[in-house]
Amino acid sequence: MADTPPVEVRLRPSFQGSGQVVGVTILLVCSVLFIVGGVADPASVGGVVFLFLGVTGTLAFGAVLLVLLGHLLGRRPLLVLEDEGVRIPAKWPMPRRGDRVLPWGEIASVCAWTQGVLTGKGTAHQLAFLPEPESAHAAHVSGAEILRVKTQGMPGTAVLRWNVATLPGWTVKPDEVIREVRKRTDAPFEDRRVGLPKKRRVVRKAPPKEA
Repeated sequence: MADTPPVEVRLRPSFQGSGQVVGVTILLVCSVLFIVGGVADPASVGGVVFLFLGVTGTLAFGAVLLVLLGHLLGRRPLLVLEDEGVRIPAKWPMPRRGDRVLPWGEIASVCAWTQGVLTGKGTAHQLAFLPEPESAHAAHVSGAEILRVKTQGMPGTAVLRWNVATLPGWTVKPDEVIREVRKRTDAPFEDRRVGLPKKRRVVRKAPPKEA
């Protein structure tokens, strides 16, 4: 599918994301106040403790705030579907040369699945691209136990680095992303998400192998 426009999925700014920035900013200000308190009496035990907590908190919360602002303002894509394959951009502030790309021809199957308890706050839908077992992209298999269980019986290798969470704030709806994926690859697809209308549950089996 040459010259097909890429589909870029970004995270839409939300009240939740803004709330995280405010929360981290408050913690950062508190850390700075710890430093101010420690500087007032640096020779005492309390002053040393205040300085240690303040410096540690300032570095930690400052880094977190920088990353959050980068996500909100930088607008770097979370997922890109392009002619070459599936691209997962490196997280900001890492350089884009760290992007991961899985070629369409090396995808054995695709699975949409649900992580967490259906009625709990931890529920999250996921989209997994399973590379061919002989592909070099199937080498990083550590920590993929849950993904292996969720994609059991499907062709390919469960690798966390090729699994993405389909967030509610995506600028392209998850179902539209799935339709675009199915246009670009003939790899078998299964929708194993729970809690969705039955009409959305689509299964495309692998074509029968020739004898």
